Amino acid sequence: MAQRRGAGSSVPPEMLRDEPIERLESALQAVMLVLKQERLHEFLIDRARADLDRAGVALLYVLYRDDTEQVGLRVCDLAERLRVDAPTVSRKARQLERSGLLGRGADDVDHRAVRLRLTESGRAAIDAVLGARHDWLTEVLADWSPDEMAVFAGMLRGFADGVTRHLEDHHVR
Repeated sequence: MAQRRGAGSSVPPEMLRDEPIERLESALQAVMLVLKQERLHEFLIDRARADLDRAGVALLYVLYRDDTEQVGLRVCDLAERLRVDAPTVSRKARQLERSGLLGRGADDVDHRAVRLRLTESGRAAIDAVLGARHDWLTEVLADWSPDEMAVFAGMLRGFADGVTRHLEDHHVR
């Protein structure tokens, strides 16, 4: 069992290092830095031949993933899923609507609410981005066996679920 760092310990801090956690922290930091780089986004967008910023991709993706019945999602629901405020979603939605990627309509239950949905062009744009990402991952993992990819995917999904649960348990928005 790993020792914890803490006040009152007579063991020097360098002896308290939890090597697997240290290696994991380092690997996570490296992955997060690479995945957040603007050049990766630009590379994928260029491959997809799409004119979208990160926020646009995120909004289109949530609609693509969550609007399975293609009736649209309310702005407040999109904001909750994206973990941003409703005015931020509204501003981005107006841009995407002007570009022909989103449509809007009334909510059948609450006529004051607006539902956003992907247009054919919006669906084609997010399909292209997801296709570019798929091709990129295929290239990056070209030396991995299918079993290695399956194990990694399972572990990564478990980690993501664990982080989500932890944040929800601690009421972190």
